[in-house]
Amino acid sequence: MYKKIIILIGASLIVTLLWFSGLENLYADFLTFGTNTVLSVGSDQTYLKLEKYDAELIFRVHTVIDGRKGSYPQAAQSLLLPAVIILSWLIVIFYSLPLKTALKQAFFDVGIFLIFQIIFMILLTSYYNSNLAKYFFHLMLESFYILAIIIIIKDSLKYPEIWSRKSVADSVSVCF
Repeated sequence: MYKKIIILIGASLIVTLLWFSGLENLYADFLTFGTNTVLSVGSDQTYLKLEKYDAELIFRVHTVIDGRKGSYPQAAQSLLLPAVIILSWLIVIFYSLPLKTALKQAFFDVGIFLIFQIIFMILLTSYYNSNLAKYFFHLMLESFYILAIIIIIKDSLKYPEIWSRKSVADSVSVCF
């Protein structure tokens, strides 16, 4: 178990370094693309654009507010950073579970996380047009860290072998 905790800490450090070396921009672009794809089904007047301001990523919403075109920013940091937790956790899953199971669980975990983030971004686009959207936006604003922890707990309960002494990497033997 200590070995897996060390792997989790090491994975977190590596993912964090990669994150601040450009993975954050890639993920933000992917999230913007996913949100704009969903938004384009309903309207072509509302879309997100990723911008950099003073070295900080900002999502800028372009939409119609009270019949006039407008835009407003949302800082990306609190929305994007919890993805580091998920990505670090995926490394532990791939270390601890058989490949097929790990792939299936990774797609499920990332999918759930992305769906919640895209819903959040859609709520952001309706912030000034709906009190209900504004309420749920504020409710979800800092909840992505909690969602990441819930995903880790869910996986740990579903696959207790993640924290057992033996892992897939330990049981693989090379025959010469």
